[in-house]
Amino acid sequence: MTTKLLAIVVAALILGGTVSCTAGGKSMPKDAAGLTRADVSELSLRQEFNRYREHYEEMQRVLAAAQRAVHEGEWDWNGGDDNPQIGGDGRTPLPGADVDNSYFLESSRAWTPEGATGSRGDLDPMIDYFEHRGANMHIERVADTYYLDGSVRDGWHVEYFIQPSGRYSLTVSSDLFWTNNADALARAVFGRASLRWPDRSSPGEYPEPPEWDAPIINRPRI
Repeated sequence: MTTKLLAIVVAALILGGTVSCTAGGKSMPKDAAGLTRADVSELSLRQEFNRYREHYEEMQRVLAAAQRAVHEGEWDWNGGDDNPQIGGDGRTPLPGADVDNSYFLESSRAWTPEGATGSRGDLDPMIDYFEHRGANMHIERVADTYYLDGSVRDGWHVEYFIQPSGRYSLTVSSDLFWTNNADALARAVFGRASLRWPDRSSPGEYPEPPEWDAPIINRPRI
């Protein structure tokens, strides 16, 4: 057997072993909350809904901590944040995830410091925030805009934009979460959501996410 043919055979055996291992259930990818698809398959829609609420409140805690690192006062809302986002292509790969079996959460706020012009030094409070937590971060400059992002804890990411206009934006997003039916979960949340949010709020202030026992007040438009 030639060296080239031997290499092909070995590669095929390794690949076959990997696929069978995954197919046999020995390797089950865990989502941002540490659950596998098998774990989630045991949950009812109501349990998934309550799980979503826990993730939402965790997102708000991560967001509030990042906000306070740079500004204790009020921040502008960039729209609502109480609905699950379409999954499939997450920041961190989750093998087997698609738009039907996964989702993520995301929330954004913005503020305009007095006299701000997008100075590189305005990133320092957020840099300290990452370093204090021993978190990895990345800083990049695109044209005149500074961009900082990184992971502050398992499954959660923070992005901060410093623009010459003086408009500074902060976004928190999660890695993917498994679900049995992304559309059913989204409809369950949307149907009960108030779809109202403040124009501005201080860190840690946000409307409570909908509860399962709340009435259905929104219907999808067809």
